[in-house]
Amino acid sequence: MLRKLFQGLRALRKGDDDPDWQYDERRELVRMRCHYDVEYKFRDKRHKGQIVDMSLGGMKLRCFQPPQVGDVVDVTYQVPAVNVQNQSVPCKVQWVRARERDFVQFVGLAYDASDEVLRQSWVKMVLKQLGFRPDKIFQRRKYVRAECFVPVRVVFERVKNFDGRLYNLGVQGALVEGPTDLDPGEIVELHIGPFEELPFFQVTGVVAQRTNQHKNYLLGVKFDEMSERATDCLGRYMRHLLLNHWEA
Repeated sequence: MLRKLFQGLRALRKGDDDPDWQYDERRELVRMRCHYDVEYKFRDKRHKGQIVDMSLGGMKLRCFQPPQVGDVVDVTYQVPAVNVQNQSVPCKVQWVRARERDFVQFVGLAYDASDEVLRQSWVKMVLKQLGFRPDKIFQRRKYVRAECFVPVRVVFERVKNFDGRLYNLGVQGALVEGPTDLDPGEIVELHIGPFEELPFFQVTGVVAQRTNQHKNYLLGVKFDEMSERATDCLGRYMRHLLLNHWEA
């Protein structure tokens, strides 16, 4: 499967329909990276964990005491807020994945509550904080994105720059976290890496969307046409990141 991914990478960058491409991702609900400390309860026991991404359909829990697939878990966010009547939200476990190097467990949760319950819960408040609006709810993401935490320098207005991190990387673009607020439409140059054994490379793009993330900003950057070297480097990064993600 990985072989097919990278055989198709250069053709996809040019917009061709490569028949060897078998790794389309159809993700209808936007997911946002986050970090919220929560308490979760199953089988009458309470545990501590963190929610590390959220969408309108569910969320990903990072923890050490995982429930099992099919369990119903009550997730509680204890930060008080106005108009939040339900501090706990029931969720059903969809999948559980272990990360062997540090015993961390990741749990995929789907909300197991009515829309009315969710509207009066902490979930609605947090999704609003993450920037969910009607025009951002649905998306068609045609290409694979590799989750990551890679250093990047963002150059804008030709001479200004700031250091940030890539949260994900794909054939068509990247999600960048940084301290500077850039407007959609701003042309940027991303100086990526070096990262572990992977080389430095750079690519030009345009800011497609922007979201507040605590004291920083999340910038969705859509890539312009890339050089042959940049395309080769991007393929190496994605192969490395996807392999590490699956092994995790």
